[in-house]
Formats: sequence, C-alpha cells, structure tokens
Amino acid sequence: MKTLLAAVALALAFAFLIAFNEQNQDISSKTENADDFAKFNGIKEEIDYWYGQGPGKIGQEHKEKLLQRLSELVVVPAGEIEQYREKLDAIVLAPSPGQAQWENSAPQQERWGCEGTGTAKFTSAPMRLDDIEIIEPVGLMIGGHVTPIDHGYYYAKSWTPRREDASSFVEVLAPAPGIIAELSSMPAEFASSKFGDYRFELQHTCSFKTIYIHVNQLSEKLQKALQTRQPVRVEAGEVLGKAPGFDFSVHDSDATLEGFVVPEHYEIEPWKVHTADMFEYFAEPVKSQLLAKNVRQKEPRGGKIDYDIDGKLVGNWFEVGTSWYEGKKEYNRGTGYWSTHLAFAYDGIVPDTIVVSMGDFDGKAVQFGVKGNAPDPADVDAADGLVKYELVQYDYYADDGKPWDRVHFAKVTSTKPSSPADGVALVQVLENRKIKFEAFAGKTAAQVSGFTPNAKVYER
Repeated sequence: MKTLLAAVALALAFAFLIAFNEQNQDISSKTENADDFAKFNGIKEEIDYWYGQGPGKIGQEHKEKLLQRLSELVVVPAGEIEQYREKLDAIVLAPSPGQAQWENSAPQQERWGCEGTGTAKFTSAPMRLDDIEIIEPVGLMIGGHVTPIDHGYYYAKSWTPRREDASSFVEVLAPAPGIIAELSSMPAEFASSKFGDYRFELQHTCSFKTIYIHVNQLSEKLQKALQTRQPVRVEAGEVLGKAPGFDFSVHDSDATLEGFVVPEHYEIEPWKVHTADMFEYFAEPVKSQLLAKNVRQKEPRGGKIDYDIDGKLVGNWFEVGTSWYEGKKEYNRGTGYWSTHLAFAYDGIVPDTIVVSMGDFDGKAVQFGVKGNAPDPADVDAADGLVKYELVQYDYYADDGKPWDRVHFAKVTSTKPSSPADGVALVQVLENRKIKFEAFAGKTAAQVSGFTPNAKVYER
C-alpha cells in the first residue's frame, strides 16, 4: 500500500512539474509575443514617419537596419511584415556619398524643375486679406521652439486652437509662381488635425522659396503630387489647400544671416540660416496690407532670429556633447530634441523685452522675461563672472494700454511682468564660445549663490 501511495505521489508531482513548465513556457511565449508586437509597432511608426517625409531623407544603411529588424520578428504575421517591407522599398533613398557629390553638382533645374536664381516678387497674399485676423513675425520663442523661430504665423478670423471643424478652414494661396518641390505629412506627434497636416516648400527660383507648415487640407493638385511624389507647378494666387492658420516663411539661399556664429551647426534645418524677411518681397499694395495685420510694430517688422555675438551671452546655445541644433541623436528629431537648447534673446513681438528660453527648466521647455529687464545679454561677457537673471512671466499690451488677448488684432507695443519670480537663471560666459548655466526653479536671486553639480556647459 505504501509503495502504491508513493507511486501515485510521484506521478502527481511529475504531472505538476510538467504543467508548471508548460505554464511558464506559455507565459514566456506570451511575453515574447508581446515584445515582438511592441517592436513591430515601433518599426512601423519609424517607416511611416520616413515614408511621409518624402524622398532622400534616409540612406541605404538606415534601410538595411530596418529590414534587419523586420527579419528578426518571429510571431508577427508574415503578411503584415511584407506590407511594411514594401512600404520601406517604396521610399526613395538619399544618394550615397559618391552619388550626392555628383547630384549636388547637377543644375537644380534637373532636380526640381525650378528656373533661374535670385528672388521673386510676391503678388498674392498667402491667405485672403479678408480672412486674416493676425500675422505674427519670425523670432517668437514658444515651448519647444526654444531658439527664435524661423517662420511667422498667419491666423484666420475663424481660427481656434482645435482644428477639428473644417468649416473654420480658409484658403491657403501661393504668393508667386513656382514649383512645389517638397511635400510631406507632418509626423503624428506634431500633427494639428484629424483632417491631415502637411508641410511643403514652394520653390520660386532655384535659390528662393517659401515654406508652409500645418496646412490641413491639400488642393486636388497637391493631393496628386503627394501620391506621385513628383514636383508640380503652381501659379500666383492659386489655392494650395485650406487651414484656419499656418506657418509661413521665406528663404533666400544666396543670403546667409550674419547673427549665427557657426551656421554649420544648423545643418539639420539648412534653410534656417537663409531666412529672409517675410514681408519684404510682396508687391504693393499687398505688402502694406499685410503689414497692417502684423501685431509687431517695431523694426524690423518681419522679426529677427539671429542674435549671436561672438564672446557675448546673447544668442543661441547648445549643450556640449550633443549635435547642436539637431539635439541628442536618440530623439531622432522627435519630441524633446530641443531639451538641450538654450537662448538669451529678445521677444519676437516686443523686441526690447529680454527673454531667457530654456529647453529644460524643471523638465519643461519654457520661456521667461527677466526681472528689471536687465542685464542685456548683448553686454554680458566673460569679464562679468556669474550673472543672475530672475525669471518672470509676462503679458503683452497694445498701444492703447490694454492687455492683448492673442486672438484679435492689436498693435502690440509693450510687455509687463505677470508673476513674481518663477526662478533664477545663473550663467557665466566662458572662453572658446562656451557658457556655464544652471536654472533654479522656485528660487529668488538671494537664494542662489553659485553653481551646483547640476550645472551644464553649453556651446555655440
């Protein structure tokens, strides 16, 4: 009897062990399956992003790495993987270094279909004059736009922050004839509407272009161009799409702004250092009509983005060890790439207001005015040692002394602090185009006596 009971116990133990192992294998398999699908979702997002960016944005090496990652997936259905292999194959790759050298020497007419060089005269407003409520110039600093922005903003009278009502959209127009040479969807993390969100470049000559961002609906012609990925010609005043507001900028590759100490550090956005005045090239009376909608009243009316002065604090700075304007590589130009940016500049609408713009202030990208609006960063250099700025929020005021609501047009001429000190920026200009910087959230100047181990070094 004892022998029988022992045998039964042994059999039960063996069965339990088998069941336990099978359960563990099942859990492990489910975990691996979940990991595989998570990896696949990440790969899909990356392929979708680069597909939407248009031709020439990734190279052969990048493509091969994506293909390798797809081949390592085990449990994802083969049909789904093949769908994304085909989408990856459809992306027109950037040329190899040898090809790039040859292509860059070829006339741009052959690449884009553009004609000639030099600037162009704009005869049409980008938005119908009766639709425009506000125009804001280049040079603002807002959230993740830590350095002065290279585009201005057009807002329609029907504009609302949410772009989910197509009835509020107005027509977006071409200011002059040209070729739509670049056309792509905005990445999902930057998209503004369920209707779509597009960026395109309008090449007026081979050296002069306008850029539109956050256009929510494309004209039929541009929809076809997006599908065929071929340049398309448009005429002055032609409807390009619709939106309740959009970004607009002008760029002249024959002219480089002088207020960037190292222009090469902006190569990830090569048009930036060639930003031109967004009003200058409009013919009269359109130019005056647009300026009448511009909230900035001080010269230059089109704004300014380049404030660097070698040896001085003023201008843009990038954390040492990063890729300058591109930011840390791991961000892949997505959300957070600006966290290593820093700027000591001036408000884009009221340019006598000093602004400290930080990509990482207590974990957020923020902008502040400074208490007493001093010292001027254009005057601060290595001889000044440690310099403290007490950080304050501020509001805009119109020429009639009333606060500006940022929704309706006003002639904005001044700012006033709207808060006590929100913190302190401590900075020291060093040699070799470097500064040491640390921000202290919630502190006053009296509470800050020097740097802590959290201080970082920035460079031009």
